[in-house]
Amino acid sequence: MSKTPPLKIVENLPAKHGGARPGAGRKPKALRYAVEIESAEAQILKALPSVLESLIISAKMGDVGAAKYLIDRVLGRVAPQVAPLADDRALPMSEEDFEQAEKTQAWARVLSSPL
Repeated sequence: MSKTPPLKIVENLPAKHGGARPGAGRKPKALRYAVEIESAEAQILKALPSVLESLIISAKMGDVGAAKYLIDRVLGRVAPQVAPLADDRALPMSEEDFEQAEKTQAWARVLSSPL
């Protein structure tokens, strides 16, 4: 009979197949394209004063879109309505719908009443 050696318990070994490992996975785009992003930001920053000036001139000359854009940026956008305002000129239901609802409610009262 051959004796098997006792098992060694080793902790904190990285998994051989997959699993979370430091440095594993795709790198974020911000890190992969950091040089390109920095270059684009520098170009935008350099052109910003002239873009703003032409936008202000356009708004003063009557360009409503430019004026709205500037106002939205300075004052902040108005929060959109969650539900549209009610149209009080239209009836919520027709006479037939109202009568049917009345009958349904009456039957519901009859059925739910104790015997």
